[in-house]
Parts: sequence; structure tokens; C-alpha cells
Amino acid sequence: MVPYKFYDVKGPNSESNPNVDSSSWVLCTEVQLETILLKNIEIIYNDTVPKLVALGYSEEIAVKAILYNGHCYGANDLATNVLHNSLACLTTGTLDLSESSPAFPDMKKLQEYSLMNLVSLLKEVRPDLSRGDAMWCLLMSNFHVLKAGAIPVPVGNTCPPPPPPLPELENTGWRFAKEGGLGFPLNGLFSDTDMTIRLQRDIEFPKRFDLTPAMKSLLKRNVAMFADGFRANSKQVQPQASEFPRTGSVSKLGSSSASGTAAVLGEQPGDSHNQNDQEDLNSVMSKFLDLNIDDNVEFVPEDDKEEVIVTLVNQIKDLEKQVKERKDWAHEKAIQAAKKLSSDLIELKKFKMEREENKKLPKETGAAEELDNPTMMRLSEMENALRKTSGQMDQATAAVRKLEAEKAEIKAELEASKLSASESVTSCLQVAKREKKCLKKLLTWEKQKVKIHQDISDEKQKILEIQEELAQIKQCAKETEVTRKEELKAKEEALALIEEERRSKEAAEANHKRNLKALRLKIEIDFQRRKDDLLRLEQEISRLKAPARSTTLPTSESEDAEPQRETLAKLLLELDNVKDFSGKEINGDRECIICGKDEVSVIFLPCAHQVMCARCGKEYGKKGKAVCPCCRVPIEERIPIFGACS
Repeated sequence: MVPYKFYDVKGPNSESNPNVDSSSWVLCTEVQLETILLKNIEIIYNDTVPKLVALGYSEEIAVKAILYNGHCYGANDLATNVLHNSLACLTTGTLDLSESSPAFPDMKKLQEYSLMNLVSLLKEVRPDLSRGDAMWCLLMSNFHVLKAGAIPVPVGNTCPPPPPPLPELENTGWRFAKEGGLGFPLNGLFSDTDMTIRLQRDIEFPKRFDLTPAMKSLLKRNVAMFADGFRANSKQVQPQASEFPRTGSVSKLGSSSASGTAAVLGEQPGDSHNQNDQEDLNSVMSKFLDLNIDDNVEFVPEDDKEEVIVTLVNQIKDLEKQVKERKDWAHEKAIQAAKKLSSDLIELKKFKMEREENKKLPKETGAAEELDNPTMMRLSEMENALRKTSGQMDQATAAVRKLEAEKAEIKAELEASKLSASESVTSCLQVAKREKKCLKKLLTWEKQKVKIHQDISDEKQKILEIQEELAQIKQCAKETEVTRKEELKAKEEALALIEEERRSKEAAEANHKRNLKALRLKIEIDFQRRKDDLLRLEQEISRLKAPARSTTLPTSESEDAEPQRETLAKLLLELDNVKDFSGKEINGDRECIICGKDEVSVIFLPCAHQVMCARCGKEYGKKGKAVCPCCRVPIEERIPIFGACS
């Protein structure tokens, strides 16, 4: 395919990389040009989606609208046309995006269709354009068909222009510069600032290509080595070059010197060297084209690699041409100086002969002396010019030697560049293999990533379920805690109530014991009093019975004894009642406090209380700690007793 050359326009990568010269030309094939256009169209469509999303539409609706009506027709550029057509589809509501199927299955088909339509439309406007010319015009006009129709297509400029001939270089003051190359100023040398800027631009030029770090470092190292050597040589040559004659003096030379210079230049073998470089370039390009990469593998485009190689080869050619031109210039200056020196020597010899003749002639008049003085002055001037010319010739010889040394260095740099190019091809092949492996690993990792994402979603679902269960458990725990607190409070209240009942019971028991003791004391006192009364009455009865035995009693005594008998009968009746009461009281005090039937027969130690029968004493305290029911003292030992009545 015919390569296309872009003159004085911004290339496709110039906006993304400010280090690239916007006036540089780029060589690319029709397929590579189509690839660049498709990438630009893809960027435009991808940028349209967020613009529609920013207007309030969802991403899915925006993509569907672009697939429905995002065509490239309109009076503006491609980006504006796509945005307006998609908005028209969304605002008018002519299509139901949720039910009807889109016109294109995906964005890639739409992009290819848009490029095909733009090329067809431009070829209808300008039938003389080929497909490659149409694509080039679209790229230069940013996909604006009206502007693309007015862009002139360069004809016959598929290769870089040859360097200008020597007369043109002489007329222009040795100022020649190729895009991306180096140039001489009017005095034949570089200024430090100009040289630094140009060399820095040449070093940074490959940044606009997607190169590997190894290739970038290799290119930078080679160019930096040459730049350092060239800068050092130029600093050494610059003080000597200040004494060189300007270009104007070169144009004043005779035809003989020009012909001699042309003869010297004609001896330089430039065509064969250029042919060898072209063969090397073709071999390197063929190695790049032989790279076997799978269709599904995204790799660095071959046009970038070719551009790097072409740029390096062109820079090497430019440097060789510069060395050749400078060497020719030095040879020419040396020839001119030699010719001028020979003419000056002849004239000097002539003047010396005249001087010797004048010395032999007698000095006749003062006028003759006046005539000799200008001759002597001219002779001294010629000697000074001869010395100056000899110095210039020495300087020219030194410059020629330095140029030869530079030529040797440039040849070595050329060999190093060829070697680095072959190493770059090898490294590219290795990188391609590594990239295949990396892509396989990437596919495996993508599968693992999908699986891990699925596992993560499952784990997140489990975490949500566990969190819900945890929330329920926490709620139940809160409710249980509230219930426990309520039960604890009720228990404390019950314990307080039990304690209060126990205290009241103890108080009642103590009161009962006091009352019982008081009652027993009263009973004993009453019993003793009754007993004393009974004894007294029995004594009185016995005393009274003694007089009754007598048969004869006076009447008055019998009348007095009748009330005494009634009183005695009443006392006996009360005594019987008292006996019955005391027996009952004593029997009630000996009954078991639990069953209330049997007599108490168990003593609790250490309190020594006797309040239970043997049967109840065995059962008491089995369900808990046994305490005495009277004093609430823990029971340590139970002693059964027999014969409590005795």
C-alpha cells in the first residue's frame, strides 16, 4: 500500500504528547490510517455516553440511544453530530427504547459503519480521492466532511525530500534542517541553546510511541551518548571557527576553486551507503511484520514500531549528511587556503626579488626612497597575510581531523544503532511472548476474579443473614435481660418480703415465748397458790373433821359448820378445775408443733429446744438446711429422748 505523509499538521498523537513536534511528518499505510480513525471514532462515541449521562439519562438508555440513532450525519463534526442525533432520539420519543431492538448490535459495528459512511460521503463530494486520501482528509479535518472536502492532498511526497545541493547551501548560509533532525546556523556551528533544545527534542521524540521501558532506555542512551560527544566536539571547534571566512567569501571564489570543490564532493560514496541503509531498514521492518500475535491479543501497533525505526534511520542519515557536508566544507576551505597561500607565496617571492634588486641599486634620490617605503609596507602586509593564511590552514587541517574523528564516531554510533535495532526486534519478540503469557494469566485471573466476586457476593449475603440473626439475637437478649431484671427485682422483693415475714415471725415467736413464759409463771404461781390453798383447806378439813367425830356437838356448832361445808365444797370444785387446766396446759406444751398429735421427743443442739416428735424430726430439714423453728439457729445435732413424762 502507498504510505501517506502528513505535512505541517498535528499527527494523531501530538495532542496527547506535547514533546512531539507538530510539524513533523508521519508515514503510515492505509490499514494503519484506518486503525487510527477507528480509534478516534471509538473515543468520540465513548465520550458521548458520559455527556448523555450528565444530562440525566441512565448509561443503559444513553448506549441504546446511540445504537438507535447515533449516526454521523450532520453539518458539524462527528462528536457534535452523534450527540445531537442521540439527544433527538431521546427528546422526541419517536422510538421505544425498552421494546424495539437497536439498529446495531454493539458499538464496534456502529463505529465501522460510521467510518464507511464518512468515507463514502467524502468520495461522493470529491470523486478524485482514493479511500486512503479520503481517510487522511477526514483525520486532518477532525471528521468534518465539509472541511475535509477543501483539504488539498499532497501528491508525490511519499518519501522524504533529498537534501539541497551545495550551491543552495552556500546561498542559504549553511542553514538546513529536517524535521526532527539537526541544522547549522549561519556561521557553520551550533549555538549551545539551539543544540540543547534540538537534541533534547530528539531524545524525547520516541515518547509518543508505546515503547517498552527497555527500548526507551536504549534509544535515550544511544542518542545521549552521541549528543554528549557532539556537544563536546562543537565546543572545541567553535573558538576556531570564529576565524573562518563567512559564506559571502565563498561565493566570491573563482570558477577554478568551485570546480575543485565539486571534484572533491564527487568523490564521496553516498549512494551505496544510502542503499545499504535502506536494505537494513527493510530487513528490520520485515522482522517487525513477521511478528506472530494472536488475533485476540492487543499489542502495540506495528506502525509505531516502524515509525521508531524510520525515525532512527532518518536521524542517522541526517547526521551522516551533516558530517559529509562539514567535511566537504573543510576540504573546500583547505583548498581555497592552499590556493591563496600559493598565490601569496608567488607574490612574496616576486616582492623579495624586487627588494634584492632595489638593495643592489644605489640610492639616488629621496623620491626613490619614498617609492621604496610603500613597497616595504606592502611586503610586510603580505608577510602578515601569509602568516594569517598559514594559521587558517592549520585551523582548517585541525577541523578536518576533528570532522574525521566525528565521522568515525558517527559510524560507530550507526553500528550501535543497527545493533540496538536488532536488539529491539529481539526484545519485541520476547515482549510479545511475555505478553501472550501475561494475557493467558490475565484471562485466568479474570475467571478467578469472577469466581471470587461470586464468592464475595455469596459471603456478603451470608453476612447479611448473619447480621439479621445477630440483630434478632440481640433483640432477644435485650428482652431476656429486661425479663431477667424484672425477675431479679421480683426475687429481691420476694426475698425482702420473706425476710420481713421471717422477722415478723421471729418477733411473734419471741412474743409468744414471752407470753408463754409469763403464762407458765402465772400458772405455776396460781398452781402453787392453789396448792397452798388446797393444803390449807385439807388441813382445815382435817381439823374440822376431828370435832365432827364427836357425837355430841352443841347446836350452835352444827349451825356454824354448815356454811363452812359449803365453802369447802366450792374450794374442792375449784381445785379440780385447776388440776384439769394445768394438766391440759402441760399436755399442750409437750405436743409436736408440726403434727400437733405426738409428744415431743427430739432435742435440737446447740439451742436445746424440744419442739418436735421423733417422726417429724426425721423428716424436717431433708429438702434444705435445717434450722430450729423457734430460734432459727442451724441444727447441728438431733438427740432423741424417751420417758419425757417422768
